Amino acid sequence: MVTRELPPFTNYTGGIGRRYAALAQEIRRRGHDVHVIVSTAAEPSIRDAEGVIVHLVRLPTRGRAWTVEDLPWALASDAAIRGMDRFDVVLAAEWGGNAWSYSRRRRRAPLVTNLATSLEQILAITPMLAAPARDRLQAAIQMRLERSQTQRSDTLIACSHAILDWAKQLWDLERVPAEVIPNFIDLERTRSLAQGDPPSDMPEKGPLVVYSGRLEERKGVRDLVRAMRIVWLQIPEAQLVMIGRNDPFAGGSMGDTLREIAGDHAGSLHLLGHQPPERLFPALARADLVVMPSMWEAFGIAALEAMALGRACILTSGSGFEEFFRDGVDGELVEPRDSAALADAIVGLLGDDPRRRACGAAACERADGYGVAPSAARYLDVFARAAGG
Repeated sequence: MVTRELPPFTNYTGGIGRRYAALAQEIRRRGHDVHVIVSTAAEPSIRDAEGVIVHLVRLPTRGRAWTVEDLPWALASDAAIRGMDRFDVVLAAEWGGNAWSYSRRRRRAPLVTNLATSLEQILAITPMLAAPARDRLQAAIQMRLERSQTQRSDTLIACSHAILDWAKQLWDLERVPAEVIPNFIDLERTRSLAQGDPPSDMPEKGPLVVYSGRLEERKGVRDLVRAMRIVWLQIPEAQLVMIGRNDPFAGGSMGDTLREIAGDHAGSLHLLGHQPPERLFPALARADLVVMPSMWEAFGIAALEAMALGRACILTSGSGFEEFFRDGVDGELVEPRDSAALADAIVGLLGDDPRRRACGAAACERADGYGVAPSAARYLDVFARAAGG
């Protein structure tokens, strides 16, 4: 596996990192040798993580934006692969072109690429407006790497039909075999960590509306705060907790923009920043309602984690959420970018305790079907076909 995020070895861990960590351990438990190549700003080393061998490769451009690191990292990961002993399959997400350099030859073993969400797709949703020329250049490089790696892959694994269908519209993928395998979470670990303590600045009184994810435009975070301005008029004691990395926005940060939108209600908006799983999951477990109004999601691991903790959710329609979330059963779906409809859904569920609890119980049961083991078995089937071909 090739990735730039893997708990607990990297400071930032998103959905790709959490998924690969769980998948690596499950495949190892099934008797296979698993090696993970991970970027690091520290000294290069090789670690044994409960039987999974983690190769920490020095980040070629330390302290710079991820878009600047894409090409050097692709070359460094390829060099690391070529320096290893025999193996059967290479797995990497398309994001950032982690295996772009390896995809040019693939002499050692076939390449299986995960479709997560490419930068080209993100920019189709939230265009890069008035960005410096340097940022535009780096975005162009990243998009080229992602497209080339995906088109050269021996097999594709998509986490949803939504992401696969869109990728096929964007790129020439007709010759590349593809299979949809839903994302998954480590249910036991998620529920165990949720018994711990939330972040120290988590509000104690509610009702608590919690968001989990990066503070970026694509996630609909501005729509959420606009909706909460309507909610606060009806439920002034409601608290909005937003957990996730604070991305740049409009010459400042998204967090600053959200505080401006909240206005007089800014005291009820709590931006807790990026939190490790041992703090994130307890925060989700204490939520009265989890809201993630993304404009687009390939799947939505953060929502699945909230469901596994028995939380009713409000999500958005038209993308990967609908692969696993049942509208009216696990919570509610609303149209993206519709703050008024989002506010109505929040007020409705906060004001109906029995229904909210029923949705949380149904969501928890639904999440049981998205554990690591069945997904790992399907991944191994794909790996076997790729290796055999």
